[in-house]
Order: sequence, then structure tokens, then C-alpha cells
Amino acid sequence: MFPRKYRIHALLALTALVIIFYPSISRKPDQQKIDASSIAATHFLELLDTEQYDLSWEACAAYLKNDIPKQDWVRRLSAVRSVAGNLLERKQNKYTYTGDSKEAKANVPDGEYMVYYFDTQFQNKDHLTETITVMREQDKIWRVAGYFIE
Repeated sequence: MFPRKYRIHALLALTALVIIFYPSISRKPDQQKIDASSIAATHFLELLDTEQYDLSWEACAAYLKNDIPKQDWVRRLSAVRSVAGNLLERKQNKYTYTGDSKEAKANVPDGEYMVYYFDTQFQNKDHLTETITVMREQDKIWRVAGYFIE
């Protein structure tokens, strides 16, 4: 054990470590949130892959629907996906979670967000990253609030 005069130092060091690491550990979502948000993201991608862009807009969060009219959504996705071609391969790279929208970005509604990153290869475009932001709306349902492909 530590000599008596060093015990307080060890206790303070341990307390500092807890203070430093607890916030990052406590922000991890439970498995149920991961599963539910992943299902929403996967369903959304399936709609895109089958060119059901109008249905993909319907599956989005109110935040996105209020920002982008359905006709614009369908037009933009049709243009982007027609250039990329058919899907060849998609692998989930990582995901991040935030329970506080202020951490995620300014000007977004309060709530929980999961952001999924996929390494994707299309017929005409290699090595693209698809980013899907899924938010948990007030009805406790996870819906897509953002989709980016680069």
C-alpha cells in the first residue's frame, strides 16, 4: 500500500481520472438506442438503393422535411445517385452519439442524435462516404435528419 502521506495524492489522482473519463463513458447510448437508430438508417438506405426517393423523404424527421421540400429532395437525390450508379458495396465505418444537440451543431432541435458513417462504393464512384444523421423525435421514433454523400 501507499505510505500514509501519499494516500491523499493517490485519492486525488483517482478522483481526477474519474472526472476526466466519466463524461465520455456516460454518453454512450444503450444497445436499444443503437439498434433502433441503426434500423432507421438501414431502412433509409434501402429506400435510396431502390430509387424510392419520395418514400425516403416520407421516412425523414420533421426537421428535414421542413427544411427541404419533397420535390427538391427527390430531384437532388436522383441527380446524385444517377451519377454514382448502382451500389456495389457499403460497410458501416463508425457511429457517434450525442444526447445534447448543442454538442452536435448549432441551430438543430434539442434531442438525441446518432450519426452513422458508411464507406460506400458505387458503379461509377469509388470510395465515397455516406453520412446519415438520425434523430430521436418527440414520439421516441428514430428518423433520418440528414444525409450526405462525399
